[in-house]
Order: sequence, then structure tokens, then C-alpha cells
Amino acid sequence: MKSIQNRLLMILLVAISSCGSKDKGTLEVTGNIANLDKVASLYPKAVKNGTVTLFLYEIPYGGDLPPVQLDSVTVSAEKRSYTLKGPAKHTGMYNIVVLDGPMVPVVNDVSNITVDIDMANERFYTVAGSVASRELQDFIFTYEVKIAGAEQTMAQLDSLKRIGAADSTLINYTNRKNEAIKELNEYMKRMMNDASQPVVAAFVLGRSAKTLPTPEFETALNSLTQKYASDSNLAEMKKRYLAIKEQVAKIREQQDYLWVGKQAPALSLPDVNGKNISIASYKGKYVLVDFWASWCKPCRDENPNVVAAYNKFKDKNFAILGVSLDKAKEPWLEAIKADQLKWTHVSDLAYWDSKAVSVFGFNGIPYNILIDPDGKVIGEALRGEELHKKLSEIFLK
Repeated sequence: MKSIQNRLLMILLVAISSCGSKDKGTLEVTGNIANLDKVASLYPKAVKNGTVTLFLYEIPYGGDLPPVQLDSVTVSAEKRSYTLKGPAKHTGMYNIVVLDGPMVPVVNDVSNITVDIDMANERFYTVAGSVASRELQDFIFTYEVKIAGAEQTMAQLDSLKRIGAADSTLINYTNRKNEAIKELNEYMKRMMNDASQPVVAAFVLGRSAKTLPTPEFETALNSLTQKYASDSNLAEMKKRYLAIKEQVAKIREQQDYLWVGKQAPALSLPDVNGKNISIASYKGKYVLVDFWASWCKPCRDENPNVVAAYNKFKDKNFAILGVSLDKAKEPWLEAIKADQLKWTHVSDLAYWDSKAVSVFGFNGIPYNILIDPDGKVIGEALRGEELHKKLSEIFLK
């Protein structure tokens, strides 16, 4: 469910601007643009006849409406200085946009802000006069560095899996990936707690939806709505999140499950050594029958979650039987090793003509069923946190 929520949240939350109750009146942004030649080299269409055009936009509360243009100015290479003005009744987010060029977000926690743009610097702008705008700038650039590092480590891990690297190497890079994501999440939680304005905290919260585990995201959301009880935007964010969560829950409830409540059908397939293994042989245990394939990217993406569940509950009368829809043995075995799937695996190597498909009637993978010790199916299509939640209900009650 987390992946569904995150896609919705990234659309919903990142675009939302926080709106407080303090009347600000107007916003005036002044500054200079330096090194127009650098602007031209990075953004070829931004510089026209030695000039650039700047716009001041208000990001409307709620995220449902497009940005509102408040002012514009054309700046020449000789003059370089600019002033942008507009009404600003409440504390919120505004964007200074270079036409066909970069964008600078600011927060009007004060009425007068200085923003100097210099494309020769790594951080291409500096802010003076606005604490919240500096916090926002620090977060944006720090976040980009941290998320890039985490994504690079994940890409390296995927590459190592594909080439069948040694288990020790895979474990090392898995730990590095987990540490990078943990460091990023801890940074975002500190930022949300220390932000001087709810608009900054809300912006960070939107970004955190991508990597923060759902329970921690909900804790942060609840904490911010309590801390800024009068902030209508955070209240609206929570309202929308809960509506999305309810919608996802209803969708899951309405799914046409094939096997929950029924006895698991008989299925016997050869393991990696050619020995037939049957589901019935697991009677007396809770067994997750996991249907996947080495060529299935969503399956491979889900495998770390299945591994985590296995490691957590393998000593509690719990087992996994992997059923592959692979066509050839070699890639199947390589994927088992690369993804560290340390449980029994079976396959008739018949692709979608596999006996498993005809017996269980599913039309997509990854797919799974959870069977109790009496052979009754008690769970189906358990992915992500739903798998851990279901197993926790059984073993940690």
C-alpha cells in the first residue's frame, strides 16, 4: 500500500503551499543576476539579446490551482538588478522564475527578501532577510545530494545483483543502501521538527513521502498538525491523506480474492535439484507461496521485502515456497542467489504455461498466498507493509 500512497502523496503534497493566518500585506523581492554568460550556457533559451526575464509567482493554497503571476521584470547584463512585487496576504510559498531558466522558491516570512542569482556558483542563488527561505534552500540542495547518493547506491546494488556478485558484496551494498535511506529520513525528520515556518515543514513532509516508512510518515504528519494546530494547510494535508488512505483500503477490500477462506489447492513442482515439492508438505506450518520470476522487475523489487519478512519470522513456524515462472534454469538460479532468497524454490520452467498458473488462476506477478497450518488460505496478494502487517498479526499477538 505504501507505493500507492507515495505516488499519490508526491502529487498531492509537493505542490501544496502552506498558508498561515498572519496578514503580510505585500512581498518585495530585490536582488542581482550575475554571470549571464553562465545562464546562457546552462539555459540557452533564457538569455535573449543580453537580457533575462524574471517572474514572481504565488503558489496558491491547496495545490489545486496553477501558480498566479504577480509581477515580471526584464534584466539586462549591464543593469543586473531587479525588483519584483506582489500582494502577499498570508505566509506561503512563492517562486521567482527565470523565463526558460531556473526557479527559486521563497517563503514570505518577511515582507522584503533579497535573492541574488549567480549561475557561476553551485548553489545558484543566495537569500538574505528570510530565515524560512534560507531553510528551504538548505533543505532542497541537501536533499538532492542525499537522495542522489541513495539512488546511486541502489543502482549499484541492482547492477551487482544482475552480474551475480558474491553474497558478501550484496550484503555490503544492501547495508549501504539502507544506511543512506535511513540518514536521509533522519535528516528530513530533523528538518520538519526544526523548521521556523509550517510552510517549510510541509514542503519537507511532501518530500519525505518518497522514502519515509508509512508509520513514521503518519507520526510526522500528526506531530506537525498538532504543533501547528491553526495552520489550515497542514490540516488539509492530513484530511487529504486520510481520504487517500481510506480510498486505498476500500480498493483492497473490494478486490476479488480467489483463495482467501478456501483450502489451498494441490500443487507439486520440481525444485532446483529436480525433486518434486508439494504445498501439502508444509502442512503444520504457516507458508507463504510466492509466485515470481527472474525476468519480472516488480518481483525483483519486492524481493527485499519478502526477504525481510522471512528473516523476521522464519523461527516462528513460518516458511516460504518460491514458485517461479521462469523459462530457463540459469537466470532463475542466478536471481535466487542475487536476491538472497534462502528458502525452497520450485518451477516447471514453463513461463505462463506453468502448472502453477492454471491451478491458482492468477494473471500477474508478483502474487502470493498465505496458508495456515491446516492448509487454509488466510491471505492473498500481500505486498510491502501489508505482508509484514499480516505476519505480525499472526506471530506477534
